[in-house]
This record gives sequence, C-alpha cells and structure tokens, in this order.
Amino acid sequence: MSTEQFSYDNRIVRNFLIASMIFGVVGMLVGLIIALQLFMPSLNLGLSFTTFGRLRPLHTNAVIFAFVGN
Repeated sequence: MSTEQFSYDNRIVRNFLIASMIFGVVGMLVGLIIALQLFMPSLNLGLSFTTFGRLRPLHTNAVIFAFVGN
C-alpha cells in the first residue's frame, strides 16, 4: 500500500504578498509626500498633478487596496 504525496504550490500566495507589499510601500510613500506637503506646501514643485488634493485619493486607494484588496 502506497501513501499519497502532496505538494503545495505557493506561487499565487507569494505573488499576492508581493503585490500587497508594493501597493503598501507606494501608498505609504505617497502618504509621506502629502504629509510633508501639509507642512511645506512648496514641495509640490509647482506641478498641478502633485498637489495635496490630487495625491490624497491616490494614497487612500493604494493603502486600502494594499491592506484589503489582496
């Protein structure tokens, strides 16, 4: 009588973990940038797409997707 051999494929779990870590790092980095912009508004370098109002939704969505989505 032979016993069955099982092997687990953890690639999908590892890929979700890596994606979650990337989204978390990006989201927290954007959060740091917008927190610094609240302290010193000139950090947006005069670019309209790097203002607090445009980066805040990006930060919120990236962090939520990192912690909940994956």
